[in-house]
Amino acid sequence: MMKKLLALSIVLSLTIFTKGAAQNAEMAPTTNSSYEIEDTNELFDLLFNYDIGAEIGAQGNAGVIFFNDQYWISAWASDLIHVLDSNGNFIETFSIPGVTGTRSMTTDGTNIYIGTASTQILIIDPATRTNTGAITISPSTDATARMVAYDPTLDGGNGGFWTGNFGSDIASFDMSGNEISVIPQSTHLTTIYGGAVDLVSPDGPFLWIHDQTAVGGGDLVVQLELPSGNPTGVVYDYNLSGQPAGNTGIAGGLFITDELVQDTSVIIGVSQGTPSDQLFVLELFEDVIAGVNDNSIANFNLYPNPANGIVNIQTKLSGEKSIVIYDVLGKQVLSTILSGDELNISELKAGVYMISVTQNNATATKKLVVQ
Repeated sequence: MMKKLLALSIVLSLTIFTKGAAQNAEMAPTTNSSYEIEDTNELFDLLFNYDIGAEIGAQGNAGVIFFNDQYWISAWASDLIHVLDSNGNFIETFSIPGVTGTRSMTTDGTNIYIGTASTQILIIDPATRTNTGAITISPSTDATARMVAYDPTLDGGNGGFWTGNFGSDIASFDMSGNEISVIPQSTHLTTIYGGAVDLVSPDGPFLWIHDQTAVGGGDLVVQLELPSGNPTGVVYDYNLSGQPAGNTGIAGGLFITDELVQDTSVIIGVSQGTPSDQLFVLELFEDVIAGVNDNSIANFNLYPNPANGIVNIQTKLSGEKSIVIYDVLGKQVLSTILSGDELNISELKAGVYMISVTQNNATATKKLVVQ
């Protein structure tokens, strides 16, 4: 179980960062704020640390996603994407026609979406490795898509994206590219490279930013409240607690997944390192119910998810369903017997839950997001 995160104190100030960037790293032209980091990074468990520069045989890596049991890591200044297995071993390098300069990657579970520091979010079919289209965003400020982070709860549960670019505002968009909201830079106080939405940590949801703020070397993982964008004070400094001896780095891509480590959600980050790029994995939250992804009921379907008011629970079995719902701390919040498919969840607060369904002595458990 991950140790509980404690708030870190934040000292706000304006900082101008004048050091030159390493040739293979992409550094923000300026930084807009700094954090005073206390020696409390032990609150985060560093699970894996890979020297991807050495493993790939090339530096200049930034974007990252974990999909179908593989890491995809992008070279930000070219059209190359490198593939590593779940143990950090290099498999291959490929390119997607029409795609170059990939800074960030995210997914809705079907498509991969790519941010290239522009007003377009590219849509990628991971099976064919082809570009199937683009979503053109219309930011009212400077929040273009260097960072692109998918959020299934946006637009009333229809999904959307959070975007940002170095010292910009952060904006949210629906799946058609229409702007929903804006978080001013003066509120979030980060210098954005990568980012990822967290729907599993207690008291969330949160947006984690891979922050190039200069203090501490510019490789911070910063937690923001959603939808306000206010910093919570929870900050991890990879240069202080994760970098191998003799290496330093600046923030690159960021991704959150529960598919890498069993029953555990993790933060994956790329550090644009000197002399070598690194990939790190931090434990974010350990699911309190073992086997959350197990499914012993054939054709078990839970929809819509995210849900609000009513959720449908369908199986191919006949007979009553015993339903138990737990919050992320393991507390039972609902228990009922369901004779049909529709379950009323209107009394549940917005958040992430585990729903356990038992029918004819078979049980399945899935995550349920309530808006």
